[in-house]
Amino acid sequence: MSGGARPLGTPRVRFAPSPTGWLHVGGARTAYFNWLFARRQGGAVVLRIEDTDVERSSAASEQGVLDDLAWLGLDFDEGPREGGPHGPYRQSERLGLYRAAAERLVAEEKAYPCFCDDDELDRRRQAALAAGRPPHYDGRCCHLAPAERVARLRAGEPHSIRLRVAPREWRLDDLVRGEVIFPEGVVGDFVVLRSSGRPTYNFACAVDDTAMRITHVIRAEEHLPNTPRQLMVCAALGETPPRYAHVPLILNRDRTKMSKRQGEAAVAVGDWRRAGVVPEALLGYLALLGFHPGDEREVLSRAELLECFDLARVGRSGSIFDADKLRWTNAHVLHHAGGAELARWAGEALPAAMRTLPPAERERLLEVVRGNLATLGDLDAELAPFLGERPMPEPDAAAALAGETAHALCAELAAALADLAEWSEEGFKSTVRAVGARLGVKGRELFQPARAALTGRLHGPELPLVAGLLGRERCVRRLRDAAAGRS
Repeated sequence: MSGGARPLGTPRVRFAPSPTGWLHVGGARTAYFNWLFARRQGGAVVLRIEDTDVERSSAASEQGVLDDLAWLGLDFDEGPREGGPHGPYRQSERLGLYRAAAERLVAEEKAYPCFCDDDELDRRRQAALAAGRPPHYDGRCCHLAPAERVARLRAGEPHSIRLRVAPREWRLDDLVRGEVIFPEGVVGDFVVLRSSGRPTYNFACAVDDTAMRITHVIRAEEHLPNTPRQLMVCAALGETPPRYAHVPLILNRDRTKMSKRQGEAAVAVGDWRRAGVVPEALLGYLALLGFHPGDEREVLSRAELLECFDLARVGRSGSIFDADKLRWTNAHVLHHAGGAELARWAGEALPAAMRTLPPAERERLLEVVRGNLATLGDLDAELAPFLGERPMPEPDAAAALAGETAHALCAELAAALADLAEWSEEGFKSTVRAVGARLGVKGRELFQPARAALTGRLHGPELPLVAGLLGRERCVRRLRDAAAGRS
């Protein structure tokens, strides 16, 4: 059987996280690939919470995943919050649907009750391995006499439900990997419903994908071994499976799978969020791990990715996560962002004094300092010279202000700027040059003391921009303080 396309006009994709921890950067990339694929074609994006692992799932983890997805700006058409015609969208709320599907398969003799307990199954599995046989279920309960099966069910004996696996190969036309063949015997009769009434992962996944009319499943290649079981369930249910696309893994530098335990860099979306990386940078970087846009661009916006995203351009090899490249990407995005976008990304991380400014003034100030930002964590230091009083000079700035030459320069600048007929950036620039010529100083000896006096630092936006934002009164006062040796 092949994973053929469903005869629907537009795609329906799903992102299906398990709420057993934080959102991994690999999960974020998977969510983004699904989002780009569907949005580019006017399709629907479904969020499904796969929370049947009762012991490990938690409401706190689900909330964390939902918050991270919202921070990334990935919206969904259907889901636990959005609702929709194919809900509920938490697997824990769909248990009746799985039981009905399993009972139907039993009634159609495509599945059967299995009374073997875990200890017994483990002994047989070990014996098969010792004999060099595949450790598949040996089919013992498949061959029970109907009368015995009925009697044991009526007695209330605990049992699971197993799918009968036909002796045949399965073919998958994967949209990334091409044709994949699963040979006969790769899977034995497998459990679809546990004795607890909980579905197994592959059964719930296949039931939900067909019930929710999912047309394309885009997920990490580590799920490829699950695919034959899901194809088998779809076939048993008489449903056409979705198309599958298994994208390559994100790897450490030593090409091991990126995980919290072994990773060389942070692997949780929340870690990078707290480090001051903005969503556009994180998503843009992750998208290019495995996807090639067809040219040499190193940073693509969401709009640009929507124009060019195609599963045919997703490679088959794993991509190495480079934390330094992500930081470079983040700085690039910050340097080219508008003030309104910077304000939105920063949110409550903006200094309190910034949040009280009129929006236009706040955005202008952010645009002035953006060229010096590597992360949002740099905002406090970069904005400090423009908020409140003159900040304490950094050590190199204090050194530039030491000595009679610097003091005299600051005094002359303060006097000249106080008398400037019209305050403007151009007028400030002309005044600084005129004072420098009069005192016989230029270059670093002229501009470094002036910058240090105004901002307490030796780097930052162009001095006329700084003066324009500070205004005459603050510029003159800070220069006079520096001339008097006051910090």
